[in-house]
Amino acid sequence: MRPLSSDVQQILRELNPWWTPGARVRPAPPPWRRRDVARMVAALDRERALIHVLRGPRQVGKTTALYQIVEELLRDGAERTDLFLIRFDLQPLREAGLLPLLRWHRESVRKGRGGAPLLLLDEVHKLPRWADEVKHAHETFRVRMVLTGSSSVLVAKGQRESLAGRATTIDFPPFLFREVLEAWPSTERASSGLEELPPPIACSDLFKKDVDVPALFELIHRQPAQRRHSWRRRLDRYYNRGGYPRLHSGEVDDDHWADYLVETVFDRVLGVDIPDLFPVEQPQLLRHIYLELARRTGSEVVQGKLASDCNAAGFRTAQPVVGRYIHYLADALLIREFRRFPLARSRTARVPVKITLTDLGVRNAIFRGAPSLMESPPEVVGPLVETLVQTVLRGPNLEVHFAKDYEQPGDRRSAFEEIDFVVESLDGRVIPVEVKFRARIDPEDRGPILRLMRRHDAPLGILVTRDEFAWEPDRRLLLVPVLDFLLAF
Repeated sequence: MRPLSSDVQQILRELNPWWTPGARVRPAPPPWRRRDVARMVAALDRERALIHVLRGPRQVGKTTALYQIVEELLRDGAERTDLFLIRFDLQPLREAGLLPLLRWHRESVRKGRGGAPLLLLDEVHKLPRWADEVKHAHETFRVRMVLTGSSSVLVAKGQRESLAGRATTIDFPPFLFREVLEAWPSTERASSGLEELPPPIACSDLFKKDVDVPALFELIHRQPAQRRHSWRRRLDRYYNRGGYPRLHSGEVDDDHWADYLVETVFDRVLGVDIPDLFPVEQPQLLRHIYLELARRTGSEVVQGKLASDCNAAGFRTAQPVVGRYIHYLADALLIREFRRFPLARSRTARVPVKITLTDLGVRNAIFRGAPSLMESPPEVVGPLVETLVQTVLRGPNLEVHFAKDYEQPGDRRSAFEEIDFVVESLDGRVIPVEVKFRARIDPEDRGPILRLMRRHDAPLGILVTRDEFAWEPDRRLLLVPVLDFLLAF
């Protein structure tokens, strides 16, 4: 084996300053942690843990999470030299290759000591043939591994092809609304007021019998008016700019947030990341499809109809191409697809899916604005509120769909009814979530969700409103304002 150059060895030691007794993690990560960081630290405690793949859009804090994992493990007493961070955005490390770096670490840093070191491989997709090297390292050496890549598309494809059965994926989407408030408290007050709220829940907690969901939301709703007013102002900012961290940390000023999102997400992911990996014959068509989906966020999309619209706009294409491009956008975590509940036996392009963006900020940056959250007509702002609501409807062992059926199933003479989201657990239980973002909720607005609840014996139904809060125990129906709903997760 050819020895590593002194330059490469120096880079590795600079990337891992904690190998020196008494040295701290540099750069020092922020003290606030996203919730999945703690979950990963717990999972990595096992010597033969699965490979953890952090996938998410650019600039959502994946590299920061790696430094935070190191801090947590060192605080828990981990052996310093067991923690090995490699950044493959550095050309000398790419040229050296993973396996030579791993052998050097074993022989020169750990000096042959036993145990299971932890490899933290940042920007792993930039390493040539990275998936093969990761697979070999995992099978040959006793190592635990966390992988990240700025392009989630690249990680997703490599994981499917080479890491099946060896890896588990942890999605790092843009920050949730409550995460933004926790990580960057308002400068207007010494306290954000979040300490008066119950701890955040996961979407899966809605199914737990020991979680009093109505009481939890009532506690959030009964907060003082001044505090709720401050949260509303922050919600309006989040609705407009989305959850990318640098838009809230002060690193991007108020005059350039839109330019930052267009360059970071729209230009880089659509213009560089996806075409570098997949056969995108028409890059302009890919951008056009994203723009069309951004305009239609929260709506059903039929691939054939979208293909016709693209042809009318001057692109020569067909439904299979449009379908592939939509798949690329979903892999990049720029959009989410929701299939109709209950799922059909076969999935075809003729069955419409509901599509939302994962984050409204990119849409608003491209279109340079959004309709007022509280003052726009419901039919205008409703799909955008649905896009806000979907941010918290995710989690392990959950599927999220939408429902559309006749009021009397099988009777085509009855009217169509749609439920915006149906959250389904592994055991088949469902919780419907419907957005009714209007000043007043009428009795007939409750009909569709109540009928679905009866048909599927749902333990709970949620209507997300603009301002109205109510708990109807006889129906097990909860009406909750969007502010309260987002603050719970």
